[in-house]
Amino acid sequence: MAHPPPARSKYPRSPIAGPYGHPFHPIAIIIPIGAWVAAIIFDILALTGDDASAFAVGARILIIIGLIGSVAAALLGVIDWFGLPPGTTARATGTTHMVLNLAVMCLFLVSLLLRDSDDVVPMMAFLASVAGIVLLAASGWLGGKLAHTFGVRVADERTQAEGYEPLP
Repeated sequence: MAHPPPARSKYPRSPIAGPYGHPFHPIAIIIPIGAWVAAIIFDILALTGDDASAFAVGARILIIIGLIGSVAAALLGVIDWFGLPPGTTARATGTTHMVLNLAVMCLFLVSLLLRDSDDVVPMMAFLASVAGIVLLAASGWLGGKLAHTFGVRVADERTQAEGYEPLP
């Protein structure tokens, strides 16, 4: 018989993490994901277009925005991670999710540091960003598994069942 998940994985450990059923971590990840995807699009435009400068500068700024946003998202994710019981599949999945995201942050930092000019996008910087996005996709799949399969920081089963009761 399956055991219900512990309540502590459903409720926030801190008000900073967001209220019950509405964690802030999934909201915060939108900023780095959007910024980094846009940065890669700018990189492609800089690498293939005639006037690379504006797109190279834009990509650099977007990577910085993504890095700043990722720090906030990571802090919120760590708060939620501490609510997962050690020795569980959810905690192991959360740990892998966290390690992948730290690797993604490092890859985008490397990409930023390799950009020594606003006029061009070095191929190694672009490849570091692409590798970051690939890892980010894998990490995002694990994050979805945490939220949608394991129900981490979402409503408990009784609350979820209320949404499927017939209307009066």
